[in-house]
Amino acid sequence: MNDKIQNALKSEDIKKLYALLEEALRKDMEDEAIDALYQKILELSFDQLASKLSQGEKFDLDNPTDLYAARGVYEHALERWDGEDFKGAKELFLVLSFLMPPRYKEPMLLGAGMCAKQIPLDRFLEEYVDEEKVDEESFFLEHLTPKAKEFLAKNQGLIQKELQEMERL
Repeated sequence: MNDKIQNALKSEDIKKLYALLEEALRKDMEDEAIDALYQKILELSFDQLASKLSQGEKFDLDNPTDLYAARGVYEHALERWDGEDFKGAKELFLVLSFLMPPRYKEPMLLGAGMCAKQIPLDRFLEEYVDEEKVDEESFFLEHLTPKAKEFLAKNQGLIQKELQEMERL
């Protein structure tokens, strides 16, 4: 691994790590470097998540550390969902629904509800995300179709049950 990546790993600057990860992916760098960057991002993201939970705080998306930590947890939830770990993904979405700013609550609950019903990620992306509104700067899939709103309304009981279960933990 080159010095730039080694220094970034030592700095523990999650924003810098994401920038290097994106660069490494564009340049098709060796898998070892990409994996090291991604693992460090996840480690820092979950450390920040644990800190927020223990302090009873929410992510402040105006703070770059919080923004990129939330992104790391969210992307990990999507990765679990894509790997059909519906339970793990659902739990992450539920936690995020508590810790994200209000405008992201509904998209997080949608992810949790869809995982509870074991609906594949591909179907979610095709039918429930308004792709025309998603751009390269979007870290979170927050632009939903009318069908997504219908799903939330129809499955409100299930989502409330899952939230209550999470609150007990």
